Amino acid sequence: MIWSSRRYSGPKSVQRRLIFLLVAVFIPLSLVLFFVYRFTELTLLNKVNEVNQFRMEQTSSRVQDLFQRIFMATNLFINDRQFLGALEVKDPFDIEKNKIYLEAIERLQYAFFLNEKYVVILRDNNGNMYQSDTSRLGLRKEELQGRVLSIMDWEDADIFDSFKWSTVESQQINGESASFIVFTRWLFNPGTATNKGMISIVIPNSYIENILENDGGHYIIENEKHESVFSTQIDGEHSVEKISKSTNTRSVKQLNPTNWHLYQLESTDFLDNPLKLFTLVVFMTIALIIVIYIVIMIVVLQTTRNVFNQIRFLSKQLTTNSSNLTISIKSDYQIVELSEILRQLVHNLTTSRKNFELASIEKRKLEMQMLQQQMNPHFLLNTLSTIRFIADSTSQQRISSLVLSLSFLLRQQLYKDDSHWTMGEENEYLLKYIEIQNARFGDEYKVGIHFQKGTLDKLILRMLIQPLLENCFEHAFAGKTEGCIQICAMVKKGGMELTVQDNGLGFVDRGVKKSRKNIGLSNVKDRLKLHYRGSSTFDISSSPSLGSCITIFIPDETS
Repeated sequence: MIWSSRRYSGPKSVQRRLIFLLVAVFIPLSLVLFFVYRFTELTLLNKVNEVNQFRMEQTSSRVQDLFQRIFMATNLFINDRQFLGALEVKDPFDIEKNKIYLEAIERLQYAFFLNEKYVVILRDNNGNMYQSDTSRLGLRKEELQGRVLSIMDWEDADIFDSFKWSTVESQQINGESASFIVFTRWLFNPGTATNKGMISIVIPNSYIENILENDGGHYIIENEKHESVFSTQIDGEHSVEKISKSTNTRSVKQLNPTNWHLYQLESTDFLDNPLKLFTLVVFMTIALIIVIYIVIMIVVLQTTRNVFNQIRFLSKQLTTNSSNLTISIKSDYQIVELSEILRQLVHNLTTSRKNFELASIEKRKLEMQMLQQQMNPHFLLNTLSTIRFIADSTSQQRISSLVLSLSFLLRQQLYKDDSHWTMGEENEYLLKYIEIQNARFGDEYKVGIHFQKGTLDKLILRMLIQPLLENCFEHAFAGKTEGCIQICAMVKKGGMELTVQDNGLGFVDRGVKKSRKNIGLSNVKDRLKLHYRGSSTFDISSSPSLGSCITIFIPDETS
């Protein structure tokens, strides 16, 4: 082979060049990217905090102003002696009495700017009812009166707890359902503090809706029971109630004079332009990195070209099974040393291959043991909690049985190293496990085990069915008070078929496939794949609200 006359620069020169390029280019570039990222992040966070704080203060003030106007409106009735006197009249059809009521109610729209979008319901101590025109809100009089009367009285109502804020749902005349805010307050004589009756002011939820949607942010209003009264919409489809309330970007304000709270989830719509600029910087940085990479690649390839040529020549000699490896006299001493190492490598290839096969077998056994020893720590914690609960509420005999079952499971987990056992042993393990799960979830969840007689002596991977059964208990019956699980084993041609079926919610409804990786299912799949190497099958069928079925085929094993 004819070598190039150009002087070959050895491996040490390549290392020196790579180190120089790393120090001169990549370290400064990394520092620049870091400072750009930190500066952009801090700037965006400051803007988010400033803008959303201003929005929250402004919006909460407007909502509080609405509630204050409604509250102050009832003071007109309390301070109106003529109105309080009319409440004492027992005749519900008294003309003068109804005239006073009507005039007092009509004054509300001028005194507190309620824009006629309200309904007032009065009840005196004689049980007489008066209700203003409900057509203003598009409601039927009888339906609205019935819903308001159901919330007029509440426990511990007295002079110190004389008002209450509520919400009701009512069907309008056009057939559509709408939400309304109801403010109920005692009417009492200011001088004697004696109860004269009760008044309820009903306004549509659209008042609050207009205030919050005009702000452009995302808000939730919750009552004193932490129930959602109103929430804005995101993209016209998804409610902000679906956003986790544990996020740090949420701020809260109390809406006086109510016990309700306004929650704000920060919006980042106004950050579009800064984000576009940041994206541009990122793409420019990526382009710069690509250019630097190309330059480095050219330099490294140019430097190592001669090395690769000589190694190729050496490799050709190895492929001819030549026992005498010759190197060009122009080669570096490192290449000559490499030829000696390769000669020894050829001698040891057979032994190394055998050692590798043995190591692979051992590695597979270790992986199987690791997968077998995986156990959900929540299972142990929940079991211990169940035992403690039963200790406080049931007899000691039940506790003793649970402890024995748990001891059996732990003994199988910790002190038995076999990778396989028989289906009979698997059945015994499942019975102990089911006893513990029934204590935890209740006897309403039934488990049936049906193993064909011919399957009891067949070998199976230890604890293969238990993770599937646990998956049914944990996920299949969310929100259901009862359920049924069937575990079957039957002999098939060339092996055995196992099925685990439940009548729960199905994989689609409970999101097992999409929400997070299920440890139990993954464990079973990995063990089957690792041990049987494709000769087994694992199938899942599911129907929403009807349940799911897992089918496993296991080939016969001789030992």
